[in-house]
Amino acid sequence: MLKSVFIPNKTNAFAWGNVLFLMLLVALGKIEAYAVLFGYFLETIVIGVFNCFKMYTCHKHNGKGESVMKYILFFIVHYGFFIAVQSVFVFAFFSFDNDGFVKEPFHLITNFKAVFQLEGMPLILTFLTVTQLVKYIFDFLLPKKYLKYEVKEIMFKPYLRIVIQQFTVILAGFFIIISSGSIAAAMLLILMRGIVDFILVGIRENSEILEYFVEKSYDGKTPKSELRKQILLFTE
Repeated sequence: MLKSVFIPNKTNAFAWGNVLFLMLLVALGKIEAYAVLFGYFLETIVIGVFNCFKMYTCHKHNGKGESVMKYILFFIVHYGFFIAVQSVFVFAFFSFDNDGFVKEPFHLITNFKAVFQLEGMPLILTFLTVTQLVKYIFDFLLPKKYLKYEVKEIMFKPYLRIVIQQFTVILAGFFIIISSGSIAAAMLLILMRGIVDFILVGIRENSEILEYFVEKSYDGKTPKSELRKQILLFTE
């Protein structure tokens, strides 16, 4: 099972390319450790934007006549609030670093301005945005996944992935702080994030790891077919 998750293959080639390219940029000194960390954090916003496109696409192909805009606006509000709360928490964590640029966690605008000024931040944000665009096209549009889900299902899709991603960012951030933003710490963050991506990419239809999670989640009541659908949805 683990072989299909971590050994390079057609399914996870994109994730491997992501990891290796970012490691190369760090090794060449094009991006600093904090830029990698906050780049991954800001990627949550990019994921939210593409989720709006997914909601619209699902409605366009299997909508039931009601307006999709109310769902998109509702998603923007509650997802934006979710990101704002997480931002305060993350900035509060990094405010403990006396040499860091975060002094007051509630000053979100000031803190985000400082984040965008980190060396390599425009490069890593561009790269992460392009990767999400490619994923949207090749892993959602072309396989016609929009025919499988309804707008309401897609609306709550990003949260599990985002919670896991932010936990990874904070955990790796601890090592970045104590190592004063070293290259090794940035490499560790990329590797940890890569492991998460490999597992999520590995959970696909007819895969061993999907069946493993289905069996672990089975309560004897919920049909396994529904469990498969929900697991695939939340790992999109």
